[in-house]
Amino acid sequence: MIAASESLSLSNCANLGYASSYLKCSTCNDLKQFKLSELENSCQQCCINDDTEQAEAKKYHRAVLEVSQFPSFSVQYVRGADPVLNLFNEQDEQVESMGIEKWDTDTLTAFLEENLVR
Repeated sequence: MIAASESLSLSNCANLGYASSYLKCSTCNDLKQFKLSELENSCQQCCINDDTEQAEAKKYHRAVLEVSQFPSFSVQYVRGADPVLNLFNEQDEQVESMGIEKWDTDTLTAFLEENLVR
């Protein structure tokens, strides 16, 4: 059995039926009212703290504002999806796609400065 304080990976959480990476911990507290309290421990291991989610959203929006200096760069939000950077050629054909979930704002900005035509 896993200790309640440990977090599970996204794939382990998906295997348990928690498919979204945006599961709020406050939602786990509601399980008792539906007589699902046996799921509360695993739910708590797969959720994100509501405060953490707000902080991540603010950080992400700040990054988007900083990269708005690149006119050929656009952002498309897909709820529950990890961030991906898709690169297109002059014919608007996708030539590369890379996961950027571990990139910070500075890394993304530096990459765009080096690789985007302004």
